[in-house]
Amino acid sequence: MRTRHSLRRTLEKTLRPYLQKLRQQAQATPAGIRKQMLLCISASLLLTILVFFLGLQDGVLKEGFRLPRSGYGGSKQYITLEVSGLTEDTSVPLEITVSPKRYTEEEANAVFREIYDQLEELVVAEGESFANLQHDLRLMTKLPKYGVQLSWDFYPELDPALAAGSVPPDEARAYYRKYRHLMDSDGTLHNETLAPGTVVTGYLSLIMSTDIVPTGTDGETKYLKTQYHSAPYRIYVGIVPRALSRYESLLLQLQQAITTEDEGSLGENMLSLPTEIDGQRIYYSEHEDRSYLLLPLLGVIAAMAIYMRQGQARRTEKKQREALLMLDYSELVSKLMVYIGAGLTVRNALETISQHFDALIARGIKEDRPLYQELRTMVIQFRRNMPESEIYLSFGRRVNLKPYTKLVSLIEQNRMNGARNLRAMLELEMEDAFEQRKTTARRLGEEAGTKLLLPLFIMLGIVMIIVIVPAMSALG
Repeated sequence: MRTRHSLRRTLEKTLRPYLQKLRQQAQATPAGIRKQMLLCISASLLLTILVFFLGLQDGVLKEGFRLPRSGYGGSKQYITLEVSGLTEDTSVPLEITVSPKRYTEEEANAVFREIYDQLEELVVAEGESFANLQHDLRLMTKLPKYGVQLSWDFYPELDPALAAGSVPPDEARAYYRKYRHLMDSDGTLHNETLAPGTVVTGYLSLIMSTDIVPTGTDGETKYLKTQYHSAPYRIYVGIVPRALSRYESLLLQLQQAITTEDEGSLGENMLSLPTEIDGQRIYYSEHEDRSYLLLPLLGVIAAMAIYMRQGQARRTEKKQREALLMLDYSELVSKLMVYIGAGLTVRNALETISQHFDALIARGIKEDRPLYQELRTMVIQFRRNMPESEIYLSFGRRVNLKPYTKLVSLIEQNRMNGARNLRAMLELEMEDAFEQRKTTARRLGEEAGTKLLLPLFIMLGIVMIIVIVPAMSALG
């Protein structure tokens, strides 16, 4: 008791001067200021109490220790909770990952059918239909409402009435080659130059994908980390010439007139630009280049460049991988076309190609490249008896380059629909592949030349120092 009493007296003696000082300051403060201070403190206390009770009502943790998931197609939630019971005295923080809700396989197929039924009103411009397209389509790649991703490809086709055994294969390939780029993957149409009355028929290949509840097969868990894909849907379309406005018509005529004049005056020193189009007088003026105004921002850009260099090695490695894949694509398509023409199935052709590359690597003739590694992975998946469809789609996702995605789409369509023109399509694809290879090689050469500019500027600086320093010394 004496100890407690002496401790209390010590505290009072220590705190009394401070309390008296606070009382004096409060008495010296004007009454209006004291009221405002009191109001602020009261308001903060009320807000604290309100937020506390709102937190009790809207907390993440529900009754029965349950955590709500985000909707279909949502993102993962990372929630930190205090966990007690692991130790006797204290609770510990634990971050819990809550994955979004997923469809079952049956629900996913139902959603795919529902989206397919609504496609025309979703992607086609108002007043048009798939059979009569004039304006660009809205080929979205995601439908957040359903949590579904969409992949599109356009393939021109001869009218069945014209192609019923009466069109030679060369004409069919020429038709496909002529109109294969009439529609971009985002739905942009290039139908401005179609002749009046022309109708280009074809079909949109649509593959939908989403996350579904994992299923077990022979002890293996499927669709835990991979998406579930629909079978390719075919939407037949007819593309007609676009109804151009006055401005669009004049612009198109001007571009055609300039091209004609350029081709017709290649032997002359000057190109004469047309001054009248369809009765409309045309004038030209040079565009004023004011890019020099950006020079003061060089310091800021340099600072930002230094900051953005984080992760540069990873991006460079990814870029090099994509370049090597693009360079090897033409060889893959060429070999695939040869083996399929020899009677091998797509699976056997891919296994043979992979074995051939492995043999070249073992003999030191070639170095291991990303494509050879991906083919090796496919062979392993084939030997594990994985579904071919899943193997091809997985290959397309891993490579994640448009040419490879298109090749996978062609293989899938051939496998699902039993099309007999796979070799003809591969021939056309091989032509594009070699053009892409040339473009990629040219771009890599340009990049190598650009990298040589730095030592060139360093040498220029050294030469300038060698010349200027003696001259300045002589003047001094």
